[in-house]
Amino acid sequence: MPFRSLKELDPSEGTVQLYSGNLSQQHLGSGDTVLFPQPSADPNDPLTWPKWRKHVVFLSICLFSCLNNFSGTVLSDSFFTISEDLQVSIEDASGLLSWVVLTQGIANFFWVPTAIYFGKRPVFLVACAMAFVGAIWAAASPNFGSLLGGCIFGAAGGGASEALGAAIINDIYFLHERGSKMSWYIIFIAWGSSLGPLCGGYLIEYKGWAWGKWLSAILLGVNLLLIFFFAPETRFRRSPNPSQGLDSGAASDIPSEKVENDKFEHLEVGSRSLAPNQTSFMAPRKTYLQSLNPWSGVAADSSYLSLMFRPLPLLAYPACLFATLAYSLALAPTVMVNTVSSTILIPPPYNFSIGAVGLINIPGMIGQGFGAVIGGICIDKWASYCARRNNGVFVPETRLLLFIVPTIIVFTGIVLFGFSVEQQMHWAVIFTAYGLMSVGLTGSASITMTYVCDCYFPVAAECLEMINGIKNVFAFGLVHGVVPWVTRMGYARAFGTLGGIFGGLMAFVVPLLVWGPQIRHHTSSKWRLVSWELE
Repeated sequence: MPFRSLKELDPSEGTVQLYSGNLSQQHLGSGDTVLFPQPSADPNDPLTWPKWRKHVVFLSICLFSCLNNFSGTVLSDSFFTISEDLQVSIEDASGLLSWVVLTQGIANFFWVPTAIYFGKRPVFLVACAMAFVGAIWAAASPNFGSLLGGCIFGAAGGGASEALGAAIINDIYFLHERGSKMSWYIIFIAWGSSLGPLCGGYLIEYKGWAWGKWLSAILLGVNLLLIFFFAPETRFRRSPNPSQGLDSGAASDIPSEKVENDKFEHLEVGSRSLAPNQTSFMAPRKTYLQSLNPWSGVAADSSYLSLMFRPLPLLAYPACLFATLAYSLALAPTVMVNTVSSTILIPPPYNFSIGAVGLINIPGMIGQGFGAVIGGICIDKWASYCARRNNGVFVPETRLLLFIVPTIIVFTGIVLFGFSVEQQMHWAVIFTAYGLMSVGLTGSASITMTYVCDCYFPVAAECLEMINGIKNVFAFGLVHGVVPWVTRMGYARAFGTLGGIFGGLMAFVVPLLVWGPQIRHHTSSKWRLVSWELE
């Protein structure tokens, strides 16, 4: 299994000519935005799909990510009720969340290589079917062991939505669209985690805990139909093209191709696409019925075993390691609050009902929405502005400057939450603190994951696999450890310590901002970490 440098797969090293008056490449409409990656002339290339089709595919997968987390967290406010009904301890009942989180993380390490080898469409169909069956199993469970088994089985399928949901962005969207699309994906995940306890609290209070899973099964069943009918295969073998890099203007004298309104039916195709003697080998456009076929063959350039182990060395890349830390630590405070919220708000002086405890997710969703704006629309606009001021050259590190905004907000929310709970301040202060810390769950995660996709485009799926897998393992440890931690140290000291760790580790963004391009160049050209057969 030979190891290659990343530069052998992507000569650009993440730095590309995003805006240019040079007409040797395909541009967006009549403007100067260069399309990266450059779409091929193959009519089945997902990059050439019309916008409406891309959005329908993306929405179907984002809904899977949302409903997977909805199903996983819908019982989180009813551990006390479940412990009484099924005669188990509250600690055992909390395993319905902790083991689900762990299973989803570990499942990434199976689903991502499987999707690369067999295709994403069959993986999404099987995984969503597993989540659907798992919800039915859990809803119909007569005892706790069966309930836990159903939740874990569903989580094993739902894990496919974690990394692959983000990886599909690279399949169907261009570089200038990645930030906003990544933020949409992240907010669907975050809102699924918030809507689960928010809706489940009241539903379980009046209908019983089983109905939380019945509702999940109904929604997942509808989502399975959406994926079957509207999510074709997006895997496409795209040969690396050195002319897409920084010096692309000097690399080609070929006539340009323009894109009208980002709809490729209106391409003005020049001689650049294919030589005349190659057109006979172009595959015909698939019909709708052909696109429903889940089988698209297997990857020819790697064995399944090598794909299983390919992601492990990639964690050494600085951007991948930093994104893992950022996502894990942005998730940490929200997981801790979801674990202890019922023990804080149900007893005096707050006296919340089970259903009312879920209301803490309303400011959480507001904070997540604000973070998604920062990590999506804002970073795309900022990156565009910086690229234009840099002679049209896009540098991935420009996205990281706005990372400072959610970092400050999250740090404030963590410290405020611990202090307000310790001092038993008004519940509105607690809710506000949770809203502040929720900004990072979408803002920090979206910015760093988009940065990883920019830097390591050819191995983005594997990098996202590592990020999502490790952050879920980290969350599993927090769910198990938060209660003893706050019991021993108190809320102010425990969350103050977490805030210090968060602020200290997030400061590592500074070296990436200052020396990021040099680090990328060195690691891309010198570090042989990618196990990949090149043809």
